[in-house]
Parts: sequence; structure tokens; C-alpha cells
Amino acid sequence: MARQPSSPPADEPLSIRVVRAIAAHDGVDPVDLSPPLYASIDPAALDSLFEPTSPARPGERVGSLTFDYDGKQVTVGADGEITIDSSPETDRSSRRSI
Repeated sequence: MARQPSSPPADEPLSIRVVRAIAAHDGVDPVDLSPPLYASIDPAALDSLFEPTSPARPGERVGSLTFDYDGKQVTVGADGEITIDSSPETDRSSRRSI
């Protein structure tokens, strides 16, 4: 499993980070990503999924979400880690964390 350090802007929505991660995995520019992310998951729902419930008490974020995107499994952790598995049925060595 290869990990690439990323330092997205603090205010960058999670959905944009996912688009960037998939594009990096596929070796394309994010604007050229096809199909668009919304064909697989609602970007607004993804953005709100791991938001703190209260700004005064953010608490510990736990859990993850896995969804299919164009033949890949994309897992987004509450900690912000994004993992892309290109061929989940056959070869787990193609898994990359971004």
C-alpha cells in the first residue's frame, strides 16, 4: 500500500479531496475525471458526513465510508484518509492511500 502525503487547504471540501485523489490514482487532471464523482455519490452528503456535530465540542471522528467509483472501491476515513482499491476482487496490492 503506497501512501502519498497530501496537504490540502484546511477549508477544501472532502469531495474535492476525493476527486483529487481519484485523479492522482488514475493519472489524470481532476477536471478530466470521468465519470464525475456525483455519478457515484452525492458530493454534498460526502462533505457533511464527517463534519463535527458541534464546533464547540468537535469530539473524536470515527468510522469510514466505502463506495464504488468506476470499477474502484474508494474508502474515506473520518480522519481524512482516502484509500483507492483498483481491483478489490483480485489483487489487493493495487490499493493506494492518498
